[in-house]
Amino acid sequence: MIERNNNINVALEKLFEEFYNMIAGARNVPFTEKIMLDEDDLVNLIEDLKNAIPREIKSATQVLEEQKNIVNKAYADADRIVQQAKNEAERILGVAQAEADAKIQQEEVVKQANAVAEEIKANALRYQEDTKLAADEYALRVKQESLQYADDMLAFLGDNLQSALDGLAGNRQNISKEMANVAGGNHAVAAEEEEE
Repeated sequence: MIERNNNINVALEKLFEEFYNMIAGARNVPFTEKIMLDEDDLVNLIEDLKNAIPREIKSATQVLEEQKNIVNKAYADADRIVQQAKNEAERILGVAQAEADAKIQQEEVVKQANAVAEEIKANALRYQEDTKLAADEYALRVKQESLQYADDMLAFLGDNLQSALDGLAGNRQNISKEMANVAGGNHAVAAEEEEE
């Protein structure tokens, strides 16, 4: 999935680079600091950007879903580990109880067997608790890392989109000013022709 995201990011970067190259390669309008862009090229590039951005947003949504699946799997693994610990504790307790029952004829042996069983039980419960704690910490760490990754992806997308929107807004302002200049220049030429 990360490779696919990189491919989409590369596609977006290529579109932005093409956009900047279009601006850099544009012809200057004489006696102004304005540039002229081919309308068809600009419209085509904007359409490509419009198509690429939803793919990027869909990709980020898929990343979030994958992170959610990873967290769910981590919780499932933790539950499985806890269940295995419980089963092992029950098995150990069963073995200890069987040993104690076999020696019930001798009071001293019975006391010793009970002490051993209690110790084994305490150890098994500690093992179960330690395993559950480790599994919970693992699941929490995976969830935090997944959320951080998703947040980083969304921040990257936000920065790219904002940069593109800022660039487009600036170009629209320049085009509006240039259109106003061109309109003002046409009126002046018409007025001179009438005077002649």
